[in-house]
Amino acid sequence: MTRVNAVRLLLWTTLSVPLLALWPQGQDAAADDWAAHVQKACTSPRYGLRLAAARKLAEGGDAPVPAIRDWARQHGRNQLPAALVDAIADADPKAHGPAVLALLREWSEDADFFWRAAAMRGLALRAAATAAPGRHELAAWFARCHDDPAWLMRTHARLGSALLDDPDAASRPEADPRARVRLAALLLGQGRVPPLQPLLDALADERTFRGDPWGRRLGAEAHKALKAWLGEAHPLADGGSFADKPAAITALLAAAAAKSGQSLQPPVPRTDPATPFTGGIEILSCKHGDVFVQWTAAGEVFAGLDAETEARLPAEVWQRLTQARAALPLGGDLGVVICDSMRLEWRPPDVHVKVAPGSLPAAAAIWLEQLARAVEEAGCAGLGRDLRTALTQFAGR
Repeated sequence: MTRVNAVRLLLWTTLSVPLLALWPQGQDAAADDWAAHVQKACTSPRYGLRLAAARKLAEGGDAPVPAIRDWARQHGRNQLPAALVDAIADADPKAHGPAVLALLREWSEDADFFWRAAAMRGLALRAAATAAPGRHELAAWFARCHDDPAWLMRTHARLGSALLDDPDAASRPEADPRARVRLAALLLGQGRVPPLQPLLDALADERTFRGDPWGRRLGAEAHKALKAWLGEAHPLADGGSFADKPAAITALLAAAAAKSGQSLQPPVPRTDPATPFTGGIEILSCKHGDVFVQWTAAGEVFAGLDAETEARLPAEVWQRLTQARAALPLGGDLGVVICDSMRLEWRPPDVHVKVAPGSLPAAAAIWLEQLARAVEEAGCAGLGRDLRTALTQFAGR
C-alpha cells in the first residue's frame, strides 16, 4: 500500500467512526419516529401523505400511542383527523395491545370527541379477541351505549354486543333506517348473519331529505354488503347487469333467502310523500344525535329522517312562525363545520345555510325556540326537546 493510500484510509476511518455511531442499526430511523408520523397524519397539506401516515401509525400497534396522546394534549383531541381514528379503529386487532384498547375506550367515552363512534367501532371489532376481565368490561360498556343518542354510537355498541354473542343485540328496536342497515352490513362483514330484511328493504328506498338522496345511498350500502356476503351466489357474480331494479331486487331476495334460510319479504317501495315539503332543518351531532324536521306549506311538521312523526300546528301559530322565518337575516354558511352541523333550507324565501356549533344568529335561535314550543304544544314533546338541545350547541355564544 502506498503512503498516499494509507493516509486516505486513515482519514476515512477517522471520519466514519462517529458517523457510523449515529447511523440507525438494522432499521430506518424514521420508522420509529412516531411523533413525526403523528404530525404528518394530522397536519400534512397533502391528503395522500396524511392517509399514509395514519395507516403507518395504525400498523404500529401500541408503540405510537404515547405520541398520539402527546399530540392530542398539545393541540386538542378534536384536532385529530377522522382518517387517523378510522385507521386505528379498523386495523388488524391482532397487531394491537392494551394501549390501543385503552385509547379507543377513552375516545369512545368522550362525549365531546368528534370521532367517538369510530372509536366505538374499533372497540367492537376487538371485543371477541379481548381476554377477561377486559372483555366483560367491554360488554358492559356496549350495553350502556345501546341507546346512545348518536346513531353510529349505538350501532357500533350493538355490533360489539352481537360479536360477544348477545342474542338480542341485532334485533333491538331501531327507529333510524341508517342504523338498521349499517348494523346488518357490519355483521355480515364479520361473518355473522343477522336478520336480512332491513337490507332488502333498503334496496327499494327512494326517499330524500331536502335534496339529499339518503334512501338510494342506503340501498347502495345494502347491496354492497349483500354482494360481498353472497359471493358466487350473487345473481350477477360473473358480471352483467340486471334488466331493471324490480328484477334485481327479486333476484337478490331469492339468493339471500336461499343462502340464509330466512323467510324474506319483497320490500315495499318507499318514496317521498305526495304533498311536498317546503322546508326543513337537519342537525347532525355526534354528541346529541341527529334531528330531522320538515314541514309543508299548511303547517304539517314531520320529524325523523323517514318523516314518520307528525305534528299539525294551528293555522294562526304556523302563520306567525312563517312570517317570522321569512324575516330572518340568513345567508351564506355560518362558521366552519368540522363535524357537527345544522342545515337550514326552505322557500320562500330561498334559504340554504349550513351552521357550525356556536354560530347560529340570535334571531334564528329565537325562531327555533318558538318552533320547539309550538311542536311541544301540538303534542310532539320529543321533537321539541331535541330542538332545544340543539339550541344549546348551535346558538351563538
